Formats: sequence, C-alpha cells, structure tokens
Amino acid sequence: MKKVILLDIDGVLVHHGGYRAALHATLNYFASLMGFSHFDFSEEKLSELEKRGIFSEWDMVPLLLATLWNDILSHYPNLTLPADLPSAAIEIGCNVNGYIPLDLIIPEFEFIAGQYPAEAALLHGCFPFIPMDLRVNILSQSRNINFSQTMRLFQHYSLGSLVFSKTYDLPAEVETVSFLLTHDRSNINDGIRSKLIQPNIYLAGLTARPSAPPREVDTSHFGYAPEAEIALELVGLADVPLIAFGKLEYLASQRGLEARILMKPSPVHALAAIVAALTGNEWTGLQSAGDWYETGQLKGAFTDFPRAFELYVVEDTLGGIRSTQAAGEILRQNGFDVTVHALGLTSGSASKVDAFTQAGVRYFENWNELISGVNL
Repeated sequence: MKKVILLDIDGVLVHHGGYRAALHATLNYFASLMGFSHFDFSEEKLSELEKRGIFSEWDMVPLLLATLWNDILSHYPNLTLPADLPSAAIEIGCNVNGYIPLDLIIPEFEFIAGQYPAEAALLHGCFPFIPMDLRVNILSQSRNINFSQTMRLFQHYSLGSLVFSKTYDLPAEVETVSFLLTHDRSNINDGIRSKLIQPNIYLAGLTARPSAPPREVDTSHFGYAPEAEIALELVGLADVPLIAFGKLEYLASQRGLEARILMKPSPVHALAAIVAALTGNEWTGLQSAGDWYETGQLKGAFTDFPRAFELYVVEDTLGGIRSTQAAGEILRQNGFDVTVHALGLTSGSASKVDAFTQAGVRYFENWNELISGVNL
C-alpha cells in the first residue's frame, strides 16, 4: 500500500539552531539598547510557547519582548515611552536603575480565528503596562516586513544581511551572516534518508517556514524568503515537494485569501501537502486544497487518488498533527480508506513529551528510535 509521509522541518528534519539563534540575537539587540549585556529566555520557556500552539519565532519575539517590557513598566508605571521600538528600548534603559526581571510569565490568552498569536494577544488586551501605540508596534502585523520591527530584525539574522536586502529590497539595518547557514544542522543521516526514499513512499514537507512560491509557477520571488528550501537542501531532500508559508501566501494572493487561515493546524495545509506528495506538483496540491477550502468538495487531483493509502505525519509540535488528522477525516468522509499515523519527535524536551502525551500522540526522542519503532 502506498504511504504518504508529511515531514515538518524545524525540530524534525533540522535542528533549528538558526531560528533560535536569530530569536536570541533579536532580543539581545533590544537588550543591548537597554544597557543589558544580554537577556535570555530558556529553551523550556520557548517550548512552553510551542506547547500552547505558538510555533513561529515571528510571534515568539514580540511576545517575549512585550513580556519583558510589561514587567519592567509595571515597576515604572509613569515612564513615558515613544512608539518606536529601538527608541523605547533606549528610554527604558535610561530609567530602570539596574532593575532586571528574574522570572517572566508570558500571559495566557485565547487564539482568535484568522489572527496570528501576537495579534491575538494585542486584541485580548495583554501587556497593559505598555503604552498602546508602542504595544501596537510590537504585536501587530508580525508578518509585515515593512511594519514589524521585530520581524524585520529577525529576518536579518535568519537570512544574513545580503540575502535580506536582496529578498526584500530594503537596506540592511545590521550587518550579520545567515544564522540558518551557521547554526542549523540536519537531524537525519544517510541511513534514515534511505528509509524515507523508497518506491512506495511519497514525501512532502509541511512547514510554517517562509519559502519561495510553488516551483511550478513562473513568478517573481520578490519578498519570498527561501528558508524552507534551504533546510531541505541541507538534509539532502531538495527534490521533495514542499508546502510552506510562501507557497500558501502565493495561493492566498491568487484567491483573495489570508495565508494565516490556510496554515497548519488548518487541514488545507496538510491536504495540499498530501496532493503534492502523490503528484510531485506543489501548485497542483495548493490548488486542490484551495478548491476544497472554497467549495467543501474534493475535486481535481483528488479524483485520481488511490482510494486507500496510509498517511503519516512526523512533527515536533501539534500544529501539523492536527492539520493532518483533520485532512485524514475529510478524506475518509469522501470515501477514502486512509489511516493516519501521527508521530512526534521530542528531542528530549519534557514539555513536548507532555504535549504529545496529553494529545495521545505516539512519540520518540529521535529519528533512530522512530525508524526502529515504526514500520515504514
């Protein structure tokens, strides 16, 4: 029987040292303006955010910065701050008199459909000690390179200054190498790769990473950062179809939609990846999933599918698992005999173990354990 395997990138195919390093560099940029030598949030604190469904560093950075500043301003409530983030950091540094927060608690808030987590926190009134105009500048439009100062700075460190300027046609604000190139490393070796690349196995990437548009379309790559493609090349899977944020952005732009509503945990993300895996065509996958989203019907490439296949997803968080499980249910409702196998990778993280345990997801510490424990 055919097997479709959807693979997340960060924490699954790649040890995402680049994004983590870029996150810390971005936060430390503001810390240095405040006169701090550094200010680090622990990996377990970041894993707690992932457990809550906050997977993207584009949301993590503004939420962490807002948590830090809200705590400081709760002790200095009369401090007047400008709306510009670097200017606010400098002003805070001039007035905190050596105060350094010890244990910061990121506030709980409910997600809002169609909104990214940072925006949802803003709409829920989190971080009340931060002046509203500054709060808006920290938390809103976290994917808008021309608006979000945290996202723009983070992209410098992720891509490197030269690629940043080429991708976005913007001048570099800091000089840096690409942390994706210097800090990422492959989680799979030749033996694991050979287990994945077999005649009866159909692979696709399933990630929220930025990416180029679908490879079958002839369009400008301006504004599309090829971060997901960089990762697949690193692990030796450059030819595998990929459904990443840039691909969903392109689909959304063609249909007047918002990319955020198509991304995992939405079933659209997994449906597109399933079609891309079985056809080898990213644009076919995206269009077929987009048709389902707009009409509720599986048509196009779905009509040529095998009626029975096994569907695997390998993730280190629950977003892609929920997307794939929902896609599997949609396929079953339309007459397909599909069994979904959700597999978690923890890399030793206690919070990931807890999240998978609570969700009833089978999990493994690393790829070697997964390959030994699963009959692919």
